[in-house]
Amino acid sequence: MNRGRALIKEVLAALVVRTGIARATRAWLWRDRVAILLYHDPDPATLDRHLTYLRNICELVPLTDVTVPSRGRPRAAITFDDGHVGNAKLLPVFIKHQVRPTIFLCSSIVGRSRSHWWLHPGSLEAGHERLKRMTNTERLAELAAHGYHQDADDRATGLSTDQIEAMRAHVDFQAHTRFHPVLTRCSDSECADEIGTSKHEIETLLRDACEHFAYPNGNYGDREVCFVAAAGYKSARTCDVGWSDHRSDPFRLRTIIIDDDASTRRFAAQLTGIPLFLHYLKKGGGWKGQFPQF
Repeated sequence: MNRGRALIKEVLAALVVRTGIARATRAWLWRDRVAILLYHDPDPATLDRHLTYLRNICELVPLTDVTVPSRGRPRAAITFDDGHVGNAKLLPVFIKHQVRPTIFLCSSIVGRSRSHWWLHPGSLEAGHERLKRMTNTERLAELAAHGYHQDADDRATGLSTDQIEAMRAHVDFQAHTRFHPVLTRCSDSECADEIGTSKHEIETLLRDACEHFAYPNGNYGDREVCFVAAAGYKSARTCDVGWSDHRSDPFRLRTIIIDDDASTRRFAAQLTGIPLFLHYLKKGGGWKGQFPQF
């Protein structure tokens, strides 16, 4: 992020906090519901600051508590997408704050010498956003032309099996497809395989049930929801902005995306959902906080 843009975000965050908007949001919108926070690859110091702030304003609960009636306080569940290798460094922070996060794994990338496709130099050359809008077949062909093959050995960017095993006592690992395609750009067979096989691979890796799913890149529709339900998952987290509780559609759980490098003040502003809502609105996501679909 360039310095000017970062400064603007800090100024706007200060406005949200100092005008009382952040406090009002907790009272009117968050209330006794669960804010499912979405991270990707934050550093331990940043996450430690965020969790320290959260513990003063809400309860920290596991994702499965979304369906549990509240005791009257706002709650927050911590989630991470993709299973980045850097997540292993966060374990002491999880233990310190006595929080049990959910990490949604790309099941055919973690535990192998493979790279998440958008972290490969070939994706940067081809253009990440352009690739996302291609059909899955077109995207893979374009990446192959730039030297990336999703099922070939490469630089390992995901958690290793040893790291996953070391974290299991403190972390809930769930499914995020096999290779993180944009599901809405996949054929029916590709979509069903990415969703269903990911569940089986996670269960084989962990020797335990895999019951929860997160839609890659936030893209989903009725077809994807049907495939997730048919595969036997109990819930699925979207990137639609908002809060969830026992009345929410379990396959359309809302979230609040947090910048991995957010200052504490910007984090406080992001907890209102306002920055994300405005970003989605600008991109065509609509007035209900939906992630802009394509």
